[in-house]
Amino acid sequence: MSGPTHLVVGLLKKPHGVKGDALVFPVTDEPAWAFAPGRRLVLLDREGAPSGAELVVARSRAYHRAWLLHFEGIEAREQLEAVRERHLAVPADEARPLEAGEFYLHELRGLKVATAAGAAVGRVEDVVEAPQGWLLEVAGDGNGRRHLIPFTGAVVRRVDRGAGLVVIEPPPGLLEI
Repeated sequence: MSGPTHLVVGLLKKPHGVKGDALVFPVTDEPAWAFAPGRRLVLLDREGAPSGAELVVARSRAYHRAWLLHFEGIEAREQLEAVRERHLAVPADEARPLEAGEFYLHELRGLKVATAAGAAVGRVEDVVEAPQGWLLEVAGDGNGRRHLIPFTGAVVRRVDRGAGLVVIEPPPGLLEI
């Protein structure tokens, strides 16, 4: 099975100001690379597939937890209204090779989840973006239960792509909810 053709690097939230700047939330550990001037970003449709439209970054800067981007050829906020809440992506072949211990969020789907003590929890069905951060949606192994596991360093202790395993240290009561 081949991987995705594009990797999401940001979510275009809304226009910012009146001269065509956009507020973009990064979905990458390397936003300075992803949003560098000259970078061609592919606009994804509502289903996450490449729409065929590209936006070229003219200038960018960090802005609180987000980034402000200005795209070539866009000079008014009205031009951005139609693409609010759409994801921006780069072609997968432009991404740098991953180092040991690194992974993409889409690679988490299907991995087994177990506690540090070795108890099976289930399999990752999805990775969900929530206001407080990323959550792993885990379907229990044969018990019909579903869990939302916070994807934080305090809970997720290790992701082993090679072994197909996510090791967690759940706080008391998390798996009983």
